[in-house]
Amino acid sequence: MKHTFRRNFTACIWAVLGSALLFSCGQESQKHSAKHVIVIGVDGMSPDGVQKASTPNMDEMMVNGASSMIARGVLPTSSSPNWASMIMGASPAQHGITSNAWRADQHILPTQVNSTGAFFPTIFRIAKEQKPELKTSIIYDWGGFGNLFDHADPTYQKHVEGEVATAQHAVEYWENDQPNFMFVHLDHVDGAGHGKGHGSPAYYQSVEKADSLIGLIKQAVEKSPMKDETVIIITSDHGGKGFGHGGESLEEIQIPWIAYGKGVKENYQIKGTINTFDTPATVAELFGLKKPQAWIGRPVLEIFQGEEIEPEYTAPTSMRKPEISPKADAWSPAGGLYVGEPAEVKIANPNAKGEVRYTTDGSTPTAQSQMFGVPFMLKENTVVSSAVFAEGTRKSEVERGFFRFIDAEVNHGMKYQVYEVDEMVKLPNFNAHKPVAEGVALEPSLSRTKLTREEHVAVVYQGFIAIEKAGDYTFTVASDDGSRLFINDQLVADNDGDHGVIEKFGTVNLQPGKHQIRIEWFNGGGGKWLGAYYEGPEIRKQLIPASVLYVSQ
Repeated sequence: MKHTFRRNFTACIWAVLGSALLFSCGQESQKHSAKHVIVIGVDGMSPDGVQKASTPNMDEMMVNGASSMIARGVLPTSSSPNWASMIMGASPAQHGITSNAWRADQHILPTQVNSTGAFFPTIFRIAKEQKPELKTSIIYDWGGFGNLFDHADPTYQKHVEGEVATAQHAVEYWENDQPNFMFVHLDHVDGAGHGKGHGSPAYYQSVEKADSLIGLIKQAVEKSPMKDETVIIITSDHGGKGFGHGGESLEEIQIPWIAYGKGVKENYQIKGTINTFDTPATVAELFGLKKPQAWIGRPVLEIFQGEEIEPEYTAPTSMRKPEISPKADAWSPAGGLYVGEPAEVKIANPNAKGEVRYTTDGSTPTAQSQMFGVPFMLKENTVVSSAVFAEGTRKSEVERGFFRFIDAEVNHGMKYQVYEVDEMVKLPNFNAHKPVAEGVALEPSLSRTKLTREEHVAVVYQGFIAIEKAGDYTFTVASDDGSRLFINDQLVADNDGDHGVIEKFGTVNLQPGKHQIRIEWFNGGGGKWLGAYYEGPEIRKQLIPASVLYVSQ
């Protein structure tokens, strides 16, 4: 009797401990959970767009949620590689989608692992395999998105033309079918960036429209019975520069990332790093899905209530960089070319705190550099560099303005010829074509060139550059699409090809005097931009100014 009681008592204890352990494990797996998750991806929406446009819905979500304006996409900063990363939890090095031309049966880099066919495992695939009862969906505005996933994996998929129709369809589907996971893609902001330029008034208006469409979806959630069991994530595939993207600049790779809803901290600025492939890992975390070993994405646990995470390393800069004015236009560097007049320089701090310090020799500002107080005048070629400082350290990226001056236009500049060539993916053989227009540009820039059409167009600039001191000179061409720069018929910088704004440079030794300079550029389609820079003895890197360019020797 005594032994029986002991055995029974022991069994009870183990049963209680086992139940407690099981309950504890179950609680751990449900620590961050939601029955419904919506990811809204706005193509081409940059942090700059969110911060400068009027976005009351996203603002409200940031106040009542967690956010970062320094999340990053992947290289290249093209749409397909980044959207793929956002549903595949990996980078192009793993999933193999390296350009918008990628197709499951036509690609250069094979996927590292297969889930179905040539597709890397997506969030839709792992949900289908691990929890087939989950209702998953994707509703997308850009048809190219349909190339990036196996259409058999989501419970529902739909390509809808137009951003308004896409958002409305998402609302209808949410209300009628109550999906567990819904991915919504809006495309129009990218169109504004390509058509009107990133940072242009039209671009900010397109971000405001995106915010209103986000508001429609948010409103549908908040009036539904799923309100308290839903997390919404707002993000983008890339930003942009000039009229395009695809390059390697911070403006192109940095993206907004906003989380709002069940279990998310309120008014919280995320301290750790976020990469776009962390988005599906965060969705998987909320659904209790096991992340594939092949994924490199990690859930953004820092956003959740109860998580006190202090990253070992944080972003070196967290404030928005200063704004130097005047600007030539919304997408070119600050400063400008002034003919027969001086320039008044103003530097604004777009942040609520901090101080602006600057230099006028092109060097990077330090905590000991001049603090900006009142506008100042310039009348000689100057590179103004500025940054925001707080507590004695630099907190923003450096913003530079290139101020150039000439007394008169006579003899300055470069002659140019415009060519129309269809279906270009690289610079054409100009000897095989005849120019359709010509002119003189004070500097080799598109803002000073009268193009005959926006796409399938090429330009050749020719002139002379005056060199004062002997030494090595580095020339850089930054362009969308391709470009090349020659000095004395020698190819110095080769930036040819169909791509976003990227830079290529080369160095040549020059003696004092005038030297031939030739710059070739083309745009096959989409965004376009051209900038030519040089640096040499006692010359910091700067746009090649009109003061050293001549139409004749």
